[in-house]
Amino acid sequence: MSFLSPLFLIAISAVGLPLIIHLLNLRRPRKVQFSTLSFFKELQKTTIRKIRIKRYLLLLFRLLAVACLAFVLSRPFLPPGLGTSGNSLAPALNTILIDNSISMSRIGQNGPLLEQAKEIVKSIEATSKESDRFILQVTNGESQYSTILGHSQLLRKLEELSFTSSGNYGTQRIEGLVEILEDVPYENKRLFVITDGQRSQFLGENRIENIPETITATFINLGEVDVQNTVVANLESSTNMIGVGLPVNLAVTIQNKSEVPVANQFLSLEVEGELVGQYSVSLPAGGQEIYTFEVSPSKIGSSNGKVIVEGDEFTLDNETFFTIEVPESRNILWVREEENTEFDSYTGVVLEASGSNDSQLSYTESGVEILGTSDLKNYDAIILDGLRTVPDFAFENLLDFVQSGKGIVFFPSETGDIRNYNSFLGQYNVGSFEGILGEYASFNSISKGNQLQEDHPIFAGLFEQETAEELRIANPDVYYYFKLKPSTSPGGFNIITLNSSDPLIREKRFGEGRLLVSTTGSDLGWSNFPVKPLFAPFYYRTFLYASSSDEGGFVEHKLGDVFEWIGNTNMQETELDVEGNVVFPEATVTPSGVRVNHPAENWVPGWVTIKDSERAYSIAVNMEREESEFVQLNEDEKDFIVEGMTFVDAFGLNSESLQNEIKASGLGREIWSWFMMAGIVFLVMESLISIFYKAETIS
Repeated sequence: MSFLSPLFLIAISAVGLPLIIHLLNLRRPRKVQFSTLSFFKELQKTTIRKIRIKRYLLLLFRLLAVACLAFVLSRPFLPPGLGTSGNSLAPALNTILIDNSISMSRIGQNGPLLEQAKEIVKSIEATSKESDRFILQVTNGESQYSTILGHSQLLRKLEELSFTSSGNYGTQRIEGLVEILEDVPYENKRLFVITDGQRSQFLGENRIENIPETITATFINLGEVDVQNTVVANLESSTNMIGVGLPVNLAVTIQNKSEVPVANQFLSLEVEGELVGQYSVSLPAGGQEIYTFEVSPSKIGSSNGKVIVEGDEFTLDNETFFTIEVPESRNILWVREEENTEFDSYTGVVLEASGSNDSQLSYTESGVEILGTSDLKNYDAIILDGLRTVPDFAFENLLDFVQSGKGIVFFPSETGDIRNYNSFLGQYNVGSFEGILGEYASFNSISKGNQLQEDHPIFAGLFEQETAEELRIANPDVYYYFKLKPSTSPGGFNIITLNSSDPLIREKRFGEGRLLVSTTGSDLGWSNFPVKPLFAPFYYRTFLYASSSDEGGFVEHKLGDVFEWIGNTNMQETELDVEGNVVFPEATVTPSGVRVNHPAENWVPGWVTIKDSERAYSIAVNMEREESEFVQLNEDEKDFIVEGMTFVDAFGLNSESLQNEIKASGLGREIWSWFMMAGIVFLVMESLISIFYKAETIS
């Protein structure tokens, strides 16, 4: 048994106080003759002995209680092996996990946190036996130190360690070290986790199971350091329709993560190395604000950009990277039946015009038989144009098509089967057609399309108007339409509404994709919309919107996750360009394209390029947003990380005190509570003897 605070053993001298008092009470009194002494002659000699026994018992328990108090103050602990079945003299394996995330670059009262962590490791090494061995591991980046090290090797590896902005694997690394300790033949097994206690490092989806009793585990918290940090909390686009020359508004949310207001900081956005815009930023403590930049991609393929924060105190998270991907083309399947009316569908006119003037849309015309095949996977959107019935055999394929993130545009036929249409629409919770209003090809207007959802992506940048200016368009006259009663389920809204309050064009989100339903066909028998100026740009954008994914052209990988990408490359030639270094990933062929996988443990923020001999795709790489939140674990969350781990708060402790704390928690078992309980028991016994031991009773 050893002591953390041996100085308090001096308090054992206090045991002499009850003894001195007892001895003073033993002074023999002077005999004085008293006339009533005869009354005391009845007192038996045995009763006097009982009184003496009671006094000795009380003295003993008081001495033991005082001694226990002295031991409690001196904080005794058992070295490893004495508290368990192990041998304290046997070699020990010390596994050490150091937090090397960017938060460890902060400077506390005793210097940079990472340097403090290194000093703690040196203290652990100095207090270990010569026969002890070590494993050094880090929370972030590639796992580099999995071999067993000697004392000098540990110190050499320690000097090479630095913080990194790579992904966080804190929870996984703890689990890995526990598995190693369970398998090794060492009698004494110790785990040390040295960190600043940042919540994001250890509060993952999975909780670590209890650490086995054979492992002594210690969580050393270096404490909280206040630092002013302004971060990019979110980056999103105003539309998912990304194309060459199409303006896109990028909304950047900036947040002040500190408890002090900030002023005269700057927010900039660059695309392909060119400055797009810059704002001056002033935020209250904990406040946030959204800043908007307009970007127009100038080329097909990947356009790389970044958002830059300047002027805050913490700089390692000041750059957020993004990639806008403009596809070479979006493939549209145009499904229709043979023309049986006097009017031609204007859908073909829009598709032909876009195909000849814009390579971003390409289309294939087909009959309904293709809807039952697996060829649908080759298309980004499907136009169902004037089908009398949607084939039942196509229902499941079309549902899967939309759920996978793609789009369908539906135009009814003037002779369409309402019951069949409602069965089709019911799969997506769009609503149902209640009937047909007007007369086909009558040219008698029964309603007008006069209400536009102006903030919809289809209309973004389409109209030139001042901020407060009312939008004026040539409203289309409708002669004949299907009356749609929308479903009350969420995810549906009108893009264009008639003045009768019925939808003209309605969108319904379903799964990862969308269904756009027109209540009129696309020829002149339904309305004069095809000859209105709005028609061609509106339907071109509608087809572009339906064939665009929800990511809005943004392609991003979050550090800490396994990199996964599916696209169109040659599997044999696929490679990754990571900061100028060529990496050959795992590549497999799937029905959706070539799937690329890579651990990506040592990646840092920036861009990664996937390429073969003909194509190249750029992917933005960023840290998780939580890496910029320097929030400490609270007491409940510490228990959530892992049970059976001792927590040591190093903040405010000097070197000697910290070393004693580590010695007690990681290098042994503290047993002061045993003496505390013993002292309480002795005091209780002393009280019981005083109350119930009736030695003075006369027999």
